[in-house]
This record gives sequence, C-alpha cells and structure tokens, in this order.
Amino acid sequence: MTERSAILAKLARLAAVGADHKHLADRLCEAARVMLAVDGVWITIQGEPTHQLPLSATDPTASALEDLEDVVGQGPGRTAFEDDAPVTAVVQQETDPRWPEFSRAAWQRFGPLTMHVFPMRPDHEPFGVLACYLTSGTTWSESAETAQFLADTIGAALLQEPVPEPDRGLTNGMWSARAEIHQATGMVIAQLRISADDALALLRAHAYAHDTTLGAIAHQIITRQLDFRGES
Repeated sequence: MTERSAILAKLARLAAVGADHKHLADRLCEAARVMLAVDGVWITIQGEPTHQLPLSATDPTASALEDLEDVVGQGPGRTAFEDDAPVTAVVQQETDPRWPEFSRAAWQRFGPLTMHVFPMRPDHEPFGVLACYLTSGTTWSESAETAQFLADTIGAALLQEPVPEPDRGLTNGMWSARAEIHQATGMVIAQLRISADDALALLRAHAYAHDTTLGAIAHQIITRQLDFRGES
C-alpha cells in the first residue's frame, strides 16, 4: 500500500475500537493520539474565531487546554484556525508574546509542554482544528505533513454528506453508483464491526484523502481491491 493508504487503513482500524459505546469523534481523537504518538489530542469545531465547540478530547489535560483557550480568548488553536496554517506553541516560563494570557496561565497550570495544532480543512476552508500536546518527556516524531494529512482526513470523516432522495431525478448510472456505495458500506460494517454512519464516514475520508469520488472508493471495496482491515 502507499503511505497514505497505510495511514488510512490504520486510522480505520483504530477508529473501529470501541464502536459499540463511543462516538466516532472520540474514536478518531484517540486514533490520532496513537498515530501521532503524543500525550493527548483534542478536536474543536469553530464556526468563527470567537465561537468554538469542543468535540472530543482524549484526557483531562487536553480538555483543560482547549477550555483555557476559550476562557482567555486566545491561543494556538485560534491562530491555526484564523491563519489556516499549522501552529506550534512551547509552554514555558517565558511568556509567548503571541498569546500572553494563554501561555502564562498554561505554564502555571500544566508546566512545560509543547502543543501542535493543525486546521481541519477537507473542503478547502478550515472548520476546526486537530490539536495535540506533548509533555517534556515526550518527543515529537511525526512529520508536519503527515499530521496535517491526518487532520484533514479526520475532518472529512466528520463532515456530513447529503444523501440524494429517490425523487430527485437520478439517472440509472447515479443510482448504480449509490447502490455500490450502499454495498460497500455494508462490507466495511462487516470488516470493522462499526455502524453504518461510521462506515460511510470512513469511506468519505478515504475518498477525500485520495482525491477521488465516494463511488470510486466503493467500487474498489466491492471488487476486493480495498480492505479497511489493511489486508489489501
């Protein structure tokens, strides 16, 4: 498999863990923590710079860092979203002039740590961020390119895709493609033992990551060219 396919296969397998009692966002968040080899991860949706919605966090520190940005109204997450670019922040005794209140409060509360924040932009416009932190004893070993790819792919999985209604005048070809998507969704459910909504979300993420259509990915699955268990 290509490097991207390997990343997606691992993400799908990790996201399948706990499918019976955890929301997809929580499983994707935990999958990102494992794949990036960091201490914690959180996902925040932002409709505008002054309004953010915490979607998931892997641990209390991750949740507290996200909340601190919301409380003080500044931080690396907001900057990554506003600038549509990755941001790295080192929390240390010396105050960061970019976010003086945030960095001061984070140092007092958590001590030394490093944060990496990546905008989620699967539709070419950021709608939130994937953020992670490492404590002083943890080394960042992943490339920024891979982390950004992971953030965009997770964003694609979280976005909703409208499903055509039967009375919208679809052609036979379009119905055939929709039937293949339905069949492929069933096969992914069987492969990973997840819900239909989660399976479709992973199909969507895979299509985005390979710059292709949902129908093309569905065809690869039903013709056994692609297996989300990583066996292809």
